[in-house]
Amino acid sequence: MTSTNPPIFIVGAGRSGSTAFHHCFARHQHVSWISKILDVAPTAEKLNSALLQSLDSPLIGAALRRGVIEPGHLKPSEAYAYWERIAPGFSEPFRDLVDTDLTERTRKNLTEAVDRLTVDSRPTPLIKITGWPRMGYLLKAFPDARFIHVVRDGRAVVNSIMQIDFWEGWKGTKGWRGLDMTPQQQQRWDESGQSFVTLGAMELADMFDAMVAAIPLVPPAQFLEIRYEDLCDDPTGTFESVTDFCNLDYTNEFNTSVIDFGFRNTNNKWRSDLTELQQRQLETELASHLTRWGYELAFGSAR
Repeated sequence: MTSTNPPIFIVGAGRSGSTAFHHCFARHQHVSWISKILDVAPTAEKLNSALLQSLDSPLIGAALRRGVIEPGHLKPSEAYAYWERIAPGFSEPFRDLVDTDLTERTRKNLTEAVDRLTVDSRPTPLIKITGWPRMGYLLKAFPDARFIHVVRDGRAVVNSIMQIDFWEGWKGTKGWRGLDMTPQQQQRWDESGQSFVTLGAMELADMFDAMVAAIPLVPPAQFLEIRYEDLCDDPTGTFESVTDFCNLDYTNEFNTSVIDFGFRNTNNKWRSDLTELQQRQLETELASHLTRWGYELAFGSAR
């Protein structure tokens, strides 16, 4: 294999700040990553590799790494169109993917794809996915992989999810990831007046439940959890811990990139964007997860 280092997978629910974390981490000079090129052209692996190699040229590379040049297709991406070609079903499964879902054919496809996507000068593959953690599935394909879970206050996450044009919760439970509600969820949703805020919180709670179930599957030395709020408060300290976890050098050049990135915490928007009733509905569904990750409740104790 070209890669001499285990892959790093960034995982977490969508709208949790993992994109900003990923884009900043991609500026490290020793990581290979997937660009939006493979969203548009899923077979263009060589073009993606050429982009990564250009990062090491003195002028273009410095501008790209520091974000001076970061247009369109040159940005890091989750590239689900690419992964769906490599591993059918990977992009939008109706439940989390676990180790028993991985076929031998797909395992081979995945390991060979990560090999092809990793250039010699950047021996550590950096891959970001959101939604279901898929950690048991990926760990079976890459037993030495490292996982970084980016978690954010769930109230801010749901508020953000409801403002994006591809959230399908407005369609009701049919747009709710293809899942059937449990009788308990159905009762709570009906009692909320079939609140869309409650529905969004239930969807996120399912993602959180899957993450909680998946964490014990990963050896502790291969799992790191960071809160987005802590990243915004102390970007350099957070990335020093991250690079240490990943056996990467925290160079002066990368430190400059981290400082220049400009992380911004907009968590409190849920308080101004939602009515008090909606805030209470949101917290009611997420209370146990909020307390699990150290977020203070605004309306009392967990359910």
